[in-house]
Amino acid sequence: MIGGMLSQNILNLVDTLMIGQLGALALSGSGIGAFIYYVLFIGFIGLSSGVQTMVARFKGANTPALFSIPLMLGLAISITLAIGITLITLQISEGVTALFSNDSLVSTIGNDYLSTRILGLPFFAICLIIRGFWNGLSQPLRYLMVIMVIHATNILFNYMFIFGRFGAPEMGASGAGLASSLSLMLGAIIYLFDSRAFINVNHSISQMRANGRWLANLSIPIAIQQIIHASGVLLLYWIIGQLGSNALAIGHVLINIALIAILPGVALGMTTMTLVSESLGNDQVQLAHQWPTHVQGIGKWMIGFFSLIVIGAPSLILRPFVSDPTLLSLAVPLLRIDALTVFFEMGAIIYMHALTGADQTKIVAWGSTLLQWGLYLPLAYWTGVHLSLGMMGIWITTLMFQLLQWVIFKHLWKHRFNRFVQPQFTAK
Repeated sequence: MIGGMLSQNILNLVDTLMIGQLGALALSGSGIGAFIYYVLFIGFIGLSSGVQTMVARFKGANTPALFSIPLMLGLAISITLAIGITLITLQISEGVTALFSNDSLVSTIGNDYLSTRILGLPFFAICLIIRGFWNGLSQPLRYLMVIMVIHATNILFNYMFIFGRFGAPEMGASGAGLASSLSLMLGAIIYLFDSRAFINVNHSISQMRANGRWLANLSIPIAIQQIIHASGVLLLYWIIGQLGSNALAIGHVLINIALIAILPGVALGMTTMTLVSESLGNDQVQLAHQWPTHVQGIGKWMIGFFSLIVIGAPSLILRPFVSDPTLLSLAVPLLRIDALTVFFEMGAIIYMHALTGADQTKIVAWGSTLLQWGLYLPLAYWTGVHLSLGMMGIWITTLMFQLLQWVIFKHLWKHRFNRFVQPQFTAK
């Protein structure tokens, strides 16, 4: 699952690494496009989580005949929504990207990148649904090999379309967006072929309708929460943009590195969600309660190892992305703060996913949204812009926010678990 989750942001990181060779303006513009794209696709994580929870519950109840229902529902919904979002985005992308920078060149680069990157959204949605399906069956290796193909082709296509190699046009930052879309298209085709045995249209309409309601109850709160969270990240990017183009460039690199660092934590969270849901489906309530504690024990070592490396050698990590010595010196202390932040964020993610596995999606959605929009973002603006503490003020605020979030969701799981677990935890 860790390898699979890394795929969610490695495409962005590879784009950032190669676009960084074009200079700060290209890095800033593509960063705007990348984070708008992040908001557009993140809602599909909720649908993927719903598919994963349902499949895990069916697996725990030993009802394999029902495995294909969440897969079919997830694919049908995700493909329809993704095509609609893609068409709308192509119409409004120029105006949206212009909101994030006063520099017309930066916003133009952002629009060009987004316009090619959004073409891959339907294929990415397919990949996310199938990833959730195999995670629910506890077979994450099933899709991991395809991910390696996606990343290998993305690197090749980046080299071709960014720099105009092997007869391809030199497209700059927009070439990176096209490369990601083409590699995702290839991956989606392979995933669909591999999952063809579970594509079953013989279920009754009433059965599909009943499970569709269950999928909606699981997915919609998390999808809304993910979209609101991603919008918050986009607003954070706007706040950073108030500090200038250099801050935008630094923020783009640091946020992408932090996302890569936390993705093992997200994978552990998704593992927790599967284990909790499967245990409840098998009526092992006490085991379900213990899973997040066990998983967090593993996560401490993994994230701790990363944190030690970052604290000891931040320049080594940043130098491939930031060639300007001035920007590099500004980014080093911020990356060290990130090393501590991801430690607490990992803990929060594990307990949030545990609650999701117990069908408590509304608690997760409301709790994380109120903390982010009611507390964190106003404080980030106040410290970074109003108090003129700049990036350092924003990054310290982020650290405190993740610590608070971890404490709250851990408390909810530890002390209110018995209220969450009801007799309905059987396969539908």
